[in-house]
Amino acid sequence: MPHLVIEHSANLTSVDAAALLVACNGFLADTGHFAEADIKSRVIRHEHFLVGTEAQGRGFLHATLWLLSGRPENVKQALSRGLLEALEAAFQKPDGLAVQVSVQLQDMERGTYSKAFL
Repeated sequence: MPHLVIEHSANLTSVDAAALLVACNGFLADTGHFAEADIKSRVIRHEHFLVGTEAQGRGFLHATLWLLSGRPENVKQALSRGLLEALEAAFQKPDGLAVQVSVQLQDMERGTYSKAFL
């Protein structure tokens, strides 16, 4: 734990997935809330998307951080803000596109989460 899923629209051709992962994982590790080896992240590119009703000129970069339940609201707010800053710092916005960058935190119930080390 945690799991970080970064999604983006395919028209963001300048996305450097490795840079996003390094920036976000580095931030999460530096918070002290997670063991470095427990942070699992991935980037998903969406070929089929629509932002609003316009087919052109818009894109998105969105991160969902899945956490075990029970963290205080102020910790979750700090994680959300920090991830947003990490995404913005690691992302180069293409010219001519309006890009929405967002972060969402999701709680996972501790009682139903299972994990094994192989």
